[in-house]
Amino acid sequence: MTRVLLVAPPFSGHLNPLIAIGDDLRSRGLSVSIATGATRINQLRALGFDAHPILPHDPGAFDRISNSESRIGSNPLRLAGQLRDNLALLVPATAELTRVVDEVRPDVVLADFTAPPAGLVAERAGIPWLTTMPTPFALETRTGTPSYLGGWSPPRHVGHRLRDAAGRTTTRAFKLGVERVFAHRFRQLGTRVYRADGSEAAYSPTAIFGLGLPELEFARDWPATFRLVGPITASPGPARPIPDVLGPLRPGRRRVLVSLGTHLLWAKETLAEQACRLADTLPDVDFVVTRGDAQGPEGVTRHTRQVVECAYLPYDEVMDEFDAVIHHGGAGITYSCLRAGTPAVVWPLDYDQFDFAARIVHARAGVRVRRLDPSDAAPAVRAALAWDPEPLVRLQAAVTSADPLGAIAAGVIAAARGESLTR
Repeated sequence: MTRVLLVAPPFSGHLNPLIAIGDDLRSRGLSVSIATGATRINQLRALGFDAHPILPHDPGAFDRISNSESRIGSNPLRLAGQLRDNLALLVPATAELTRVVDEVRPDVVLADFTAPPAGLVAERAGIPWLTTMPTPFALETRTGTPSYLGGWSPPRHVGHRLRDAAGRTTTRAFKLGVERVFAHRFRQLGTRVYRADGSEAAYSPTAIFGLGLPELEFARDWPATFRLVGPITASPGPARPIPDVLGPLRPGRRRVLVSLGTHLLWAKETLAEQACRLADTLPDVDFVVTRGDAQGPEGVTRHTRQVVECAYLPYDEVMDEFDAVIHHGGAGITYSCLRAGTPAVVWPLDYDQFDFAARIVHARAGVRVRRLDPSDAAPAVRAALAWDPEPLVRLQAAVTSADPLGAIAAGVIAAARGESLTR
């Protein structure tokens, strides 16, 4: 029986797709183990997976980095601090994964793109490894619009193309600068930022599966090892009861879901309050706020006649109940909206969210706002509620026709057989 080890940090946007992949691989007769942070191990074992904790002595290690106390953005000091903390975890995480690989003895390793130790360990053990990437635009290319620079749109004239070229150069220089500043960490790991052929060492040299859509991405020269196979949006079971968020609301009215995903704790502190202020200017619209806390209480809080709040909602299972969504531009909520054909009001706050916002706007799947205050967001909500369905129907068809699980399973099986996966 082919043995597969899946590796991801314990964050929903990264681990949940691998859980769906693992469940699919099991249904095809493969043996699946998962290595991740200790906070998700009980859930994985309840789902029947052979689960291995990484850094079990410090269960909150990963969450301390992802759930920052304030926006990271492009602040150089905050970025440097986050990079330092990430690199400090890589050395012990690599040692832990080495132990797991020795125990599981996998034929293939499939790792989220934010888990570079998996590739290091697999290569040292002579095991083929593959990468999944829910944020496809994070991959560097030789042409096209670079990411993580504030959410640039695709070029419309020569000035934009010069901007993109400068951005790509800046991105590469930044990563090389990180390698120089933290050279001792890279020596400890025995790796570099780039391979001799110029490709990024954090991602598989064999196959990178982009969990996205060609219809949403901007034109660029993707590497031969890269394939856009479609998004994976399902929340892993066993499902907790879905709270009755619609019961306290009046029937027959327009409904808007408000979500900032599972991170951004600093921004969620006032989210319900902001939704209430927005509702005051939209008296014919009701709002449901979800805090993205899968471990939170199961009850529903009613703030006003128009606004209710709950700890957690599985996007795919409730999206059809809403006429529009206000969200931060995370991968999961973005593709869940597209799967349901629901227009979005995107309020990006940090990380890759600005790039998702640029793609949503360019694909005519939603509108971006810079603030959630009524002067900016109320007109955007009105626009979303009156959105032209044509582009959403096209994108919805692209999502539902994709077969990411089948494509990844074929890649895993081919890698286990030693077959080439390059296009």
